[in-house]
Amino acid sequence: MKPFITRGLSLATVLVLAGCLETMPGPDRPHRPRPPRPEKPAMCTREYAPVCAERDRKRQTFGNACMARAKGFDVIRPGECRAGGQ
Repeated sequence: MKPFITRGLSLATVLVLAGCLETMPGPDRPHRPRPPRPEKPAMCTREYAPVCAERDRKRQTFGNACMARAKGFDVIRPGECRAGGQ
């Protein structure tokens, strides 16, 4: 029974390695470019580094620049937005 298990594991190892070799770049298989990065970040940290951001003439303070960009705002400057539109 033991040779059967060993033979089965060896066959599985060969098949896995063969699959890896098929996708590796080589002289007949050029390197594929990486897919484009998403425009908006998928996840932001919770660090507090406030920024003032604007979208459609509306200004809003966000906890950090990543959070502002994730909501579609453009960062104007570091720090909180001031009253009076500055």
